Parts: sequence; structure tokens; C-alpha cells
Amino acid sequence: MSIKEKFIRKIQSSTLIEAIVAMLIVTITFAMAMVLMLSISKNSNNSIKTKAYLLTNQIYTQTKAENLYIDQEFDFENVIIKKTILPVKESEELFILNITAWNKFNNKLVERTEIVNLEKR
Repeated sequence: MSIKEKFIRKIQSSTLIEAIVAMLIVTITFAMAMVLMLSISKNSNNSIKTKAYLLTNQIYTQTKAENLYIDQEFDFENVIIKKTILPVKESEELFILNITAWNKFNNKLVERTEIVNLEKR
């Protein structure tokens, strides 16, 4: 037996079916990883929206309690909140209190708008 024949006999290869099964396993694993990544990123966005909602309500409550009806901007870690007071055209007593929360990418997260009667205060 020659060296060439010994070398050829020692080489083992996989069949086409084995290769397809391996590719299928890798594809399924990749798909599961992508689903997991999307789920994690979606939960992260929900937590930022929840934080923005709570901060907006806190600023609204503080504004009403302190009668602090001026335009302000608040900067929290990942949330920027803008509070604006706009007059209503038909009345000198009524104003629109608008509190809007934005993320760092300038996407609106939460908005709260209410008409406020400032004459009674």
C-alpha cells in the first residue's frame, strides 16, 4: 500500500445531509438569538417610557402644587421634559399646560396637556 492510499483512507468527510443539518441548527440558533435581542430592546424602551410617564406626572403635580406656571425644561438621564404654558385665545384666564417627554434621540415618549384656570389661583 502506498503513502497516497494511506492518506486517502484516513481523510473522512461529512455527507451532504450532515452539512444541511448543521446549517439548520446554526440557523435556528441564530433565529432564537434574534428573537431574544428584540425582546430585550423592546423591554428597554418600555422602561424608558414608564420612567418618562412617572416624571411627567411628578412635574405636573409639582406645578399644580406650587402654582409654578412658567416654561421650563428638565433634563434627566435619558429623558428630556419640556413644560410650556400657552394662552387660550378666547380667554385671558385660561392657559394650556403642556408637559412633553422626549428621549435622547428626540422621539416623543409621553405628552400631557391640560387647560388650567390661572385667575382662581
